[in-house]
This record gives sequence, structure tokens and C-alpha cells, in this order.
Amino acid sequence: MKRIGKKIEGLPYTKRSGAYAIIERKKDNKIAIATDGEYFFLGGGIEKGETEMEALKRELIEESGYNIKNIKFFDKVKAWADGGDRGPLDVTATIYTAEFDKKVTEPIEKDHKVLWIHAIDYKDKLYHEYQRYLLEEYMEIKQENTSK
Repeated sequence: MKRIGKKIEGLPYTKRSGAYAIIERKKDNKIAIATDGEYFFLGGGIEKGETEMEALKRELIEESGYNIKNIKFFDKVKAWADGGDRGPLDVTATIYTAEFDKKVTEPIEKDHKVLWIHAIDYKDKLYHEYQRYLLEEYMEIKQENTSK
């Protein structure tokens, strides 16, 4: 498993596992990301007793109000990351691709907005280095698939 980022010695890192999705919209080849002033993949931390898939589905409903479908494993990485208010994090992130299904509620996290973007326009703007790495990887795979 690839490790992203550089550990700063002497900092107390908190372990955090998360599940995230690159939400695809086939009609215009855009993907959805979340913003609260910064840009992130939709998804988040896995709570005690949750599986990755349960966390992913819960987080997507909280942030977007939508169920998801066509969920496929994409990659898993470890990263040293800035957790903002949480402090330095030792992240294990599992990334999936998926599509929005039915809207089931209004988003719970009112400070999050969903943006539909062209991946290339945001590849350097995602807050976390590991998410920038994964978006680059996603774009390369999409490019290879369209070249075939």
C-alpha cells in the first residue's frame, strides 16, 4: 500500500481510517467533490463498529443527501495528513468510484456543498495530498481507458 506525505518527527499522529468516493457523472464526465471552503472527496471517517461500506454510505448521505450505486473499489493508501482541528493524522483511506442514486434526504452537513467539476481543473486544489495523488491516478486510468 502506497504511503503519501512526509511524517514530521515529534508530532503525535492520531490513526484515522476513512472511506471516500469519486462520484462519477457519465453524461458529461464530471465528478462530484465536497467543499467547505476547501475541496475534498465525498466521504469521511469510519466510526467504531462500522465497515468501510457502511461509513461510505453514511458519509455520502450526510454530505450530499444521496444514496450511491455502482460502487467499485479504486485504491487504498496510507498518508500523513493535516487533520485541521483533529491535529496530525495517520490516515488509511479506501477510495471507491460510484454514482449518485436516489436523493433520500437533505444533506445533514450544511457547511458542505457538492460541486460537479472536471477532474483536471481540481487536481491541484484538493486539500489533502493523498486525495490529489488519487485524483491523478484516476485521471490516468480514465485516459488509458478512453485511448483503447
